[in-house]
Amino acid sequence: MPLTAAHLQERLETLTSECGVPGASLAVWGEGELLEAAAGVCNLETRVPATSDTLFQIGSITKLFTATLVMQLVEEGKLDLDLPVRTVLPEFRVKDEAVAAGVTLRQLLSHTSGITGDFFKDAGRGEDRVARFVSMMAGLEQVHAPGEMFSYCNTGFVAAGRMIEVANGTTWDKAIRTRISKLLDTPAFSTLPEQAMRYQTAIGHLGAPGALMVTPIAYLAASNGPAGATPMAKARDIVTFARMMMNEGVAPNGKQVLSAESVHAMHLRNVACPKGMNIDAIGLATFMWDWDGDGHYEVFGHDGSTIGQAAWLRYHPESETALCLLTNGGNGKAMADALIREVFAEAAGIAPPELPTPDASLVLDAARYAGRYANSMEAIEVTAEGGKLVATVTPSPDYAVMSGGPKRTVLEAVNTELFLGVAPGMTLPQSWHFIGDEGGRARWLHLGVRAHRRV
Repeated sequence: MPLTAAHLQERLETLTSECGVPGASLAVWGEGELLEAAAGVCNLETRVPATSDTLFQIGSITKLFTATLVMQLVEEGKLDLDLPVRTVLPEFRVKDEAVAAGVTLRQLLSHTSGITGDFFKDAGRGEDRVARFVSMMAGLEQVHAPGEMFSYCNTGFVAAGRMIEVANGTTWDKAIRTRISKLLDTPAFSTLPEQAMRYQTAIGHLGAPGALMVTPIAYLAASNGPAGATPMAKARDIVTFARMMMNEGVAPNGKQVLSAESVHAMHLRNVACPKGMNIDAIGLATFMWDWDGDGHYEVFGHDGSTIGQAAWLRYHPESETALCLLTNGGNGKAMADALIREVFAEAAGIAPPELPTPDASLVLDAARYAGRYANSMEAIEVTAEGGKLVATVTPSPDYAVMSGGPKRTVLEAVNTELFLGVAPGMTLPQSWHFIGDEGGRARWLHLGVRAHRRV
């Protein structure tokens, strides 16, 4: 695929239609040039066209910005990755007192704290909302022991956001504006709805492609901002951030945002993911990939998902190639997969490996897998039906508006740990990992980078 704006525009329009995505914005930095494309609409009800200047919710890509603030404050000696959180937040509490006393900032940023990660209670809109949310974490239980493994943890990043506020003496929102957005010259980057409304914005859509509806809730709770609940940006703004990360912390305008040492620390593996997962490793907030299989991580980025919106960032420092795709509903995952493969194959000569192939010859002990697994967000019932495993995912009441009702997925075994399954309404499989041992049965089911404990 030639990297031209015209071709990217054509591909984006085609994929928007094929994947049932209402609207999308794409920015690519490759071969020393910024290319942009946009397609579809901001809102299926208003039919306002999406453009490259439209702001979409970036979801958990925000975690890279929160980690960047942390590293700036580490450079200044105001935070320390390996000291307990209570060094900065003496009031910090979770249900397990030993965890509350000993968990570190590094464990929060690398998703290894084991603290329940999906907790979206609204702590209000005041400037103390992040502090109030952290106080609400006192009852959160452990998914696993700190450092035992990893499980995606939004709450850890809200706690990190509060540590930023204390160390910096400002709100997290102001820290983002003054310490990152201003240096990058990305004034449209917004962490609050009242900032975003200065620009054209996209709304999320729920449901399956072909039967989408505008989400009744525009944003997740503002108190979860440091984890990604509210920020909105143009795709080019996120690519500008990636260019800074590919240039040893120096923004395209020449301003130093991070030291080269801090960038390296964010790109250094803290935990490896189970083989076959959609990410290979996690640094400090950063997702990491070894696409060419040489044992080194050469591609970095993050994904983001909010209510009806999804986002993807990938960057390859060696070729100085970066891609950001922002969408507002439908099968954005299929669109992202296609564009990431095409763009990086052309600009960087590298692409994600193909998915593994299920092994129909495997003889499995269904008793190892069958049972009920759960976390705060959902419960998964795994049963054996007709010689195959079937997983039924039922969201907990607080998350039903985000994911709809129960969904059944047939699982195909790649090996005794890894299974693939295509969720209803999607076209690409997810990885399902049954890991650990508890009396001959799997102890955890890892789905969507989240650990679900056998219950």
